[in-house]
Amino acid sequence: MVSMNDLADRPPRALADGELLSLGRREIQWFDTPHVPHGWDCGLMMERLTKTFFCGDLFTQPGAGAPALTEVDILGPSEAFRQPMDYFAHAPDTGATLRRLAAEDPRTLACMHGSAWRGDGAALLRQLAETVAGRPGG
Repeated sequence: MVSMNDLADRPPRALADGELLSLGRREIQWFDTPHVPHGWDCGLMMERLTKTFFCGDLFTQPGAGAPALTEVDILGPSEAFRQPMDYFAHAPDTGATLRRLAAEDPRTLACMHGSAWRGDGAALLRQLAETVAGRPGG
């Protein structure tokens, strides 16, 4: 049960892990990501044509006035923001989940907080997996 039941004109339908959903000209893919990054998260999605990955709080960046889309480092500012309160759940499969998402080769990371980022999203997700595991620099 979800609160959407109270608002929707028809029952919501949960997507299965890896399932594709056509949105007309676009198609999104759902990925089960239990407890990544937070204890209450259950999944993330990617638009397949543009390889835009909707990554939630994986790369939260603080501040205001940042550009909407950037190609500069977002991992450093994100980690500096996360470290004092470390809001990641650190589930047993966090690293494996991040590497699985990296295998999808995202090109744009649509961050929930901060600038979206364009570049080698797979490499950045692998770096995040190593950083979260306590092995930065890879």
